[in-house]
Amino acid sequence: MNENSITVCKYNDPTYERMFDYLIQEVFGFSFAPWFERMLWDERYESYSIIQDGIMLSNVCIFKTDMIVSGRKIRAHQFGAIATKEDVRKRGFSRYLIEHVLSLYPETPAFLSANPSVIDFYQRFGFRHVQTYRPRIAAVINNASDKAIKHSSDDSFIHQALYGKRIYSETVDCLNTQSVQIFNLLMTFKNGIYYLPDCGAIVVAMQDGINLFLADVITRNVVSFDEIKAELPFSGVEFVEFGFCPERLGIHPHWEKVEMNDEPFFLKGEWGLPEKFCIPSLSTT
Repeated sequence: MNENSITVCKYNDPTYERMFDYLIQEVFGFSFAPWFERMLWDERYESYSIIQDGIMLSNVCIFKTDMIVSGRKIRAHQFGAIATKEDVRKRGFSRYLIEHVLSLYPETPAFLSANPSVIDFYQRFGFRHVQTYRPRIAAVINNASDKAIKHSSDDSFIHQALYGKRIYSETVDCLNTQSVQIFNLLMTFKNGIYYLPDCGAIVVAMQDGINLFLADVITRNVVSFDEIKAELPFSGVEFVEFGFCPERLGIHPHWEKVEMNDEPFFLKGEWGLPEKFCIPSLSTT
């Protein structure tokens, strides 16, 4: 193989998208079609693939992510959609694509979430398997309030709020991942989007028994967790887990270790991260 065997797509291309989606559906069992239909692929998202006879055999994508890490702004690349058709695996396609992308951006820090079955694979490219944590607090929520307004992931109000967000974590946060956030709202959290009128915040949250997962709080202004808690449309909650670093809400959580082999997470390059951190869940692919 040589560089000429790699096809690169940086913008919306319907033919490429169809081939890409066939591969993703075969390997991962879901479709990117809702994301493509809304024209959310822009210059921040790059796809590198090996295509033969109109069939995508293997693919690697990066999202050029602008981040805050320990108070500093950095550019990092999030790797995702790393997939190879089952009948052509073990021919070095993924390795070739990853090495090619890393050669294009040798100084850029990178991160990715992996399937537990391929933990050893990414360490060959200089990625480090690192411990991650989930911020969590005990918080009793038994609200009878009907103030919260449920929204669709397609509401322009939600999209405007994502692009207008001004309050970020100084520990770890992502600044330009709105298209990835919309993808996650479409695919995972479409039934968990609420506007809280008293505090003017949008929350993305889902309850599982006594646990509430608060994936994000989207706001232009500083709000406290107590203000949000008073309007959350949930009852029977005893614990809240956050999908982001929540110090911007005025709380100091307990950081629980995530089993490294359950949700493997990898870093490459120099980051300067604190010991305990959380990459925003809505911003990860």
